[in-house]
Amino acid sequence: MRRSAVVLLMTLTFAVPAFAQEQRASIEGTVTDTSGAVLPGATVEARSAAGVVVSTVTNDSGVYRFPVLRPGAYDVTATLDGFAPQRVSGINLSLGQILRADLALVLQGVTEQVQVTSEVPLIDVRQSARSANIRDEYIERLPKGRDFTTLVTQAPGANDEMKLGGLSIDGASAGENRYVIDGTETTNVRNGTSGKMLVVDFIDEVQVKSSGYQAEYGGATGGVVNVITKSGTNQFHGDAGFYYSGSGLTTGSYFPGSTAGATDPTGNVSAVRTTTLRLNPSDTSNAEHINYPADTSSRWEPGFTIGGPLAKDSLWFFGGYQPSLLTIDRTVTLAADQSDVTRARRIRDHHASGNVTAQIASQLRLRGSFNSSSAVRDGLLPAIDGTDPTGTLYDIKSTFPNYAYSGSADYVASPRLLLSARVGYFFEDRTDENIPQGPLYLFGSTTNLGMAGVATDLQRPAGFRSLPTNTETTRDNLNRLDFQADATWYANLAGEHAFKGGAQVNRIGNDVFFGETGNRVSLFWDQAYQGNGFAQRGEFGYYGVRSNGVDPNLGFLRAGNVESNSIGLFVQDAWTINNRLTLNLGLRTEKEDLPSFNEFSGISFGFGEKIAPRAGFAWDLRGDGRTKVYGSWGIFYDIMKYELPRGSFGGEHWLDYVFTLDMPNWPDLIGDGCIPNCPGTLLKGPIDRRHPSNDPADQTVDADLKPMKMQEAVAGLEHELFSGVSATVRYVHKQIDVAVEDIGTLDASSNEIYTIGNPGVGQGRYFFVAGTDLRKQLPKAVRDYDSVELALNRRLANNWGVRVSYLWSRLYGNYSGLSQSDEDGRLSPNVGRLFDYPIMSFGEDGQPVLGVLATDRPHQFKTQFIYTFPFGTGVGVNQYVASGIPTTREAAFIGSSFYPVPYRGRNSDGRTPMFTQTNLLLQHELRLGARNRLQLMMDVQNLFDEKTATNRFPTELASGQAVGVSEIDFYNGVNTQQLIEDQQLVRDARFLMDGAFEAPRSIRVAVKLLF
Repeated sequence: MRRSAVVLLMTLTFAVPAFAQEQRASIEGTVTDTSGAVLPGATVEARSAAGVVVSTVTNDSGVYRFPVLRPGAYDVTATLDGFAPQRVSGINLSLGQILRADLALVLQGVTEQVQVTSEVPLIDVRQSARSANIRDEYIERLPKGRDFTTLVTQAPGANDEMKLGGLSIDGASAGENRYVIDGTETTNVRNGTSGKMLVVDFIDEVQVKSSGYQAEYGGATGGVVNVITKSGTNQFHGDAGFYYSGSGLTTGSYFPGSTAGATDPTGNVSAVRTTTLRLNPSDTSNAEHINYPADTSSRWEPGFTIGGPLAKDSLWFFGGYQPSLLTIDRTVTLAADQSDVTRARRIRDHHASGNVTAQIASQLRLRGSFNSSSAVRDGLLPAIDGTDPTGTLYDIKSTFPNYAYSGSADYVASPRLLLSARVGYFFEDRTDENIPQGPLYLFGSTTNLGMAGVATDLQRPAGFRSLPTNTETTRDNLNRLDFQADATWYANLAGEHAFKGGAQVNRIGNDVFFGETGNRVSLFWDQAYQGNGFAQRGEFGYYGVRSNGVDPNLGFLRAGNVESNSIGLFVQDAWTINNRLTLNLGLRTEKEDLPSFNEFSGISFGFGEKIAPRAGFAWDLRGDGRTKVYGSWGIFYDIMKYELPRGSFGGEHWLDYVFTLDMPNWPDLIGDGCIPNCPGTLLKGPIDRRHPSNDPADQTVDADLKPMKMQEAVAGLEHELFSGVSATVRYVHKQIDVAVEDIGTLDASSNEIYTIGNPGVGQGRYFFVAGTDLRKQLPKAVRDYDSVELALNRRLANNWGVRVSYLWSRLYGNYSGLSQSDEDGRLSPNVGRLFDYPIMSFGEDGQPVLGVLATDRPHQFKTQFIYTFPFGTGVGVNQYVASGIPTTREAAFIGSSFYPVPYRGRNSDGRTPMFTQTNLLLQHELRLGARNRLQLMMDVQNLFDEKTATNRFPTELASGQAVGVSEIDFYNGVNTQQLIEDQQLVRDARFLMDGAFEAPRSIRVAVKLLF
């Protein structure tokens, strides 16, 4: 393996070191006379609607090429002495496209006029990659949220899945995508989701690569989301105005995008639906749907954009600023003393974007950009259910710096050689102020209301928290610095070739310090602690205490300062044979280092361990550019996120203790230095929940660990039915071949000892049943995605456009990916709960559980429609209809609620109802003179205020309850329902009830002056 890596590196040395984040598009073609003879030396000029002009000369084969064009509309004109000029007009070029525009010149004696053709290319017949491009004309006219990620869901197979933690592309989880803004990667270092908000007003185009992307793209087993911001033109253009939304325009308390730009893990709710599933606070044996009073809110978003020339025809600028000023007021009645408390939460997001673009002659294009989405969260809201104690301090403030810089250069060194280079830096952080100091007492799903022996002033409902939070972040600096360059060489060798070679250096880092300012105390009133083979309690139940193991008076701690590097290398070729068949061939490899937050080693993968071949073809079926048959196959590797080393390689410190609850005065349980001698009898502890998985003494990192690997195969047909209208059929198969996860076991003291390995492979292939020498095979991580897509696209022209798609798909296996759909969207790449204890992968029959995964949606329909009336009113409709998701019941086993088991298999209890949502955008423009316009806009999300259930509560047993059974008996097969009855276990009253609902109707209005 080492030798193959050396050979590959030597091969790549002969290419110019390069790696590209796609920020351009291309037009190419052949200039001939009317007889078909090629015309060398013809001058070809491409002129954009923005006024940018570039020119080139055809080579000996009559071929011209514009490899570095900004996406947009172009006219291409060819001239040659003795011939009348010809122009192809209205070429609509999207990001990443290579469109072909051939020109046939007529002798000047026949005609003296410019020959204009309106037949423009629609289909890119050179590439096998599948991407959806959302251009500015669709962005402006269709309903959407404020962030660019809300546009991505217009693409077939791309959905915002709550149970996957966000954006899912072709069945992958939210942590498996890559996000690039103006050439800078803005993927969150910790969890793999989008790390930066970018408001849609600044966006020129969003590209969603879902399959078949070439070797230059790595680090994604989902999709690649590529965004470019607007640029200036030869004319000054801009807008100024404001957006407004608030409680008066919403049927519930829901504020889309209110926490954009950074994670807000304070536990404070700023977006609540009026209908909530809960246990009755005074009687937890009953569950109820309750409609809380709506908050009063207002959100103002004033702003402007402006762009134009700094030097006409060569230097342009664009800039914009749009703050979001959201205020939420909430009044609740406190359960403790029936007093009313009113508090406000102010959220200030500062969105800014700017760039400068230079076109130096036709050979060199330069661009620098800046994008910021820094934010401030000031104040917490009272708990919506009134469970806060009297005197709670809500004056907590958090700041979230967040910005990205990028610079790029594209140089056409010759008609055969293109050189490019890019550098980018992305930074996000968090700092908290005024966090309460001291222990946090939690009642969870139990209550002491009415309990004998408990003083009235100490009785609290279920869900009570003594503090809104005691988690304090001093810093959490996540950053990326990347450099990339690329070189493309065009050659004629048994056809046309576009050879490309590249390299990328990416340095990422994390400096973090946050934790709980006191112990976390979880009280389980009137319940027994179920250990391995015993159930014990005190007079009033039991309680647990969390300590960080460094200071016994403090709770959970995460700290460290690390950096790591990854290097990606690739070579690829687009080989066009007979001007009809293009083979896209490539090879990629990566060297990756994952750091450790302690003194032990992290994880490293060498070049020889991540070799990823890619192959595809695109066949211009009739040679007229109207029908493309394509297919691709490839191997893709993930680049690991920091969640694993933060949690398992020394970044987190967390010990648990369990005591009998023998006294009712719970505020006196924790005193200075009481651990491990707190009141009551110590039942368990210390339980090390974060034992370092990279301690060499334990040999808990598989010595032959393989990187996460995904394989895909795609076939498709794209056909231009008639001018401006195309139809697509695409089949996709994607499968996870190897996953990286923490694989758990318990030692004699119930400490969680995790192996970092490949489930079902290598060291992670087998496990021993606790207390026996019986060896069983651990199931392999399986995720298979199959889909068939049918789509119809009518390009926006003559005031209207439409896109319609139907997707049949099947998502099957036991592993959702880097975010966990079985845990309602938990974002913990490589450290989910599925393999934390072996029984979680088995059913009550003792066999591995495989089936449709939690976000399987067999049928999906998407429609986007735009129409502009002659009198200036525009209508945009976005509709989504999809099958409901499976419901899989689970119950805790082996004496711990940490180990839920899908004991009846997946999809055990049907599906949620079919999901439908219609969004509407209305806008009207009034002309104010020759150039200025006044625009009035209304964007309605969930037009019909549908209230479809989107999730069901799957947990069968109440908190603290678990089916008591030995592991050997479990694997021999058990009757779970009989055991629940025999052991008189308490069921959770919420079991199989609707637990989440479609967001209510919300309206945003805007007034803008366009100039």
